Amino acid sequence: MLDDAQTTQMLEVIAKSKLGRENVVRVFTEPWSDLDGKDALRITIVITPGAVDRIKGDDLVDNLVDIRTRLYEAHDERTPFVTYATEEELAVGDDPEC
Repeated sequence: MLDDAQTTQMLEVIAKSKLGRENVVRVFTEPWSDLDGKDALRITIVITPGAVDRIKGDDLVDNLVDIRTRLYEAHDERTPFVTYATEEELAVGDDPEC
């Protein structure tokens, strides 16, 4: 299994390749748990303002599939929970990365 920094770096590469470098600012992760209390991974993809209008639905699906596949290949069995936000949205939220 990859360490946290390697996992985050891998996920950022995936997001930028699937969603477009111009649309993705950064990615951060944190340990999470699912409704059953099993280990999960919360993935936040920080996007640029206006990226929502440029990213297609198929790109989002491809991103999710690639994330799941790459985590599996890295022997990381945590369930990925992916969220998207702009820097501005994070600044007004209660997220610890603000």
